[in-house]
Amino acid sequence: MADAEIIAIGHDFIKEMGITDVELQINSVGCPSCRGKHREALKTFLKPKYDELCPTCQERYHTNPMRILDCKSPIDQELVKDAPMMLDYLCEDCAKAFEDLKANLDAFGIEYTVNPKIVRGLDYYTKTAFEFVTTKIGAQGTVCGGGRYDGLVEEVGGPSTPGVGWGMGKERMLMTMEACGAEIPREPGTDVFIAYVGEEPKKAALKLMKEMRDAGIAVQMDVMGRSMKNQFKHANRIEAKKTIVIGDSELENGRVTIKDMESGEQTEAAMDSIVEALK
Repeated sequence: MADAEIIAIGHDFIKEMGITDVELQINSVGCPSCRGKHREALKTFLKPKYDELCPTCQERYHTNPMRILDCKSPIDQELVKDAPMMLDYLCEDCAKAFEDLKANLDAFGIEYTVNPKIVRGLDYYTKTAFEFVTTKIGAQGTVCGGGRYDGLVEEVGGPSTPGVGWGMGKERMLMTMEACGAEIPREPGTDVFIAYVGEEPKKAALKLMKEMRDAGIAVQMDVMGRSMKNQFKHANRIEAKKTIVIGDSELENGRVTIKDMESGEQTEAAMDSIVEALK
């Protein structure tokens, strides 16, 4: 049930992001006891084809032959098309877990395809392995992948601890969203940008920025030594709602100008009450 629920979270997240044309593919990679039998059968099958495998898969033959099933090389894919699959070697417990997973996904109303070549490639995976795959971004179309990894914590020296989860690369997700024409949320602009000229105004601006942040106002100021003109350009780039200018004259009279960057309207406020004025 936990496996199905984790998959459902991934399914819902992908849907919320506006990603379409995604297929959920599931498999079982068994447990250490049943995986050993499959490993030997797979090595026996691959031994006559060893010299034809790519260099990476020749290494995998000795370390983790199951990963050869997931190789993206068209030549290797052809070589393993009739290879023995893990699903045919599952022990009773793993076979039941896989049937339960499918029943739970059916109950969730989540469509899936059984793909016996999904292995996720890491030795600590047990039983469930899954990927959400799209054709929108070429051959490397896995948007999200994961499964059950009951052996992970133990493998790094901890106690036996069951676990299940998935991972998703931000860049690949954004590429897929773009390919699907999904709206990519923009970061909200900062509330206030403080522009300044001179050393003493800079100190006053830093003090004011700290007060604003303490009050929950999102505020930035120049750290690049830009001219006043370029500071205003930067305020536009970061979509600041308001801009405050602090120079020598503002320090002398204790008042600053607040410019609304959308309307262009300007108002004045006392330095010691500007946080209240902005809030």
